Amino acid sequence: MDTCMTVWHWPKHERWYDEGIRHSLDLIHEAGFTHINWNPDSGSSYMLADAEIEFTRRIVAEAGLKTHSVHASNGVNPVSELAHAGPVPFARETRKNILSRHEWQRQSGVELLKNRVDLAATLSAPNVVLHVDIADDTFRSSETEQAFFEPLFRSFDEVEAYCIERKVQIAVETLVKASAENYLKLYGRLFERYGSEFMGLCYDSGHWELIEPGKLSVLEHYGNRLIATHIHDNFGAKDDHLLPFDGRLGWDAITKAIAATEYATPLNLETPMDRYVLAEASYYQRAYPIALRLEEMIASERDRAAN
Repeated sequence: MDTCMTVWHWPKHERWYDEGIRHSLDLIHEAGFTHINWNPDSGSSYMLADAEIEFTRRIVAEAGLKTHSVHASNGVNPVSELAHAGPVPFARETRKNILSRHEWQRQSGVELLKNRVDLAATLSAPNVVLHVDIADDTFRSSETEQAFFEPLFRSFDEVEAYCIERKVQIAVETLVKASAENYLKLYGRLFERYGSEFMGLCYDSGHWELIEPGKLSVLEHYGNRLIATHIHDNFGAKDDHLLPFDGRLGWDAITKAIAATEYATPLNLETPMDRYVLAEASYYQRAYPIALRLEEMIASERDRAAN
């Protein structure tokens, strides 16, 4: 049965992108996982060169893994986009942003998104997951809505054919910066304008629990557009990104809701090992049976519904 684990990058190797990530890939495969979600540079405005993309393809293949998803970048991640002068950050890089009202900056964001689409296509990943940052103020008035959607639609219009040609969909992630009601409005606008061959939903279980505790309205409304998952747990207070069953989320209800969609498994565990004190190999070995349990829950629910 297929299972999927997110690949992160850890500052343990001087050559983190080749030696470090290659080591993580090997450990993920040894634990039993078949697929990965590629996460390095996910929030960064760093542009991967063709040689880097080809190298990435090679090390994933050599590890015996397939890529289920790639985390794209909107270029404005406040965690990863820090420039340092010694130990103190002095600037935040936001020069690439698909939402910018400044045309040069918006076009730069489109180029960054296309760069991650190229990575996904080379890895044979069917989608890239993308943050679209909204706030409750986005829908305060028709003026604020227009100011938000005008550059966003222009950016997506420009990248649509590029994605379809490369058979890479954009999966818009559920985030935590606005209410559940307003995220449903966002998906409504996007899915009305763009077809499923180009765009779908990335359901992030931990994020949705924070904005709509104990409910799954995004899957009830837009499960027909579900193409990617970020699966993790929390206790309802902060974005813990714990392994499933280590928090409070209702996994029976979640797997039942996902099983009712046409989502192509595996689920993707987006659970960084720095939440735990385990060694890296031990962490993946602990995570694998949890991933397998979730896959079996979905398979059982689908078998039950079919019979």
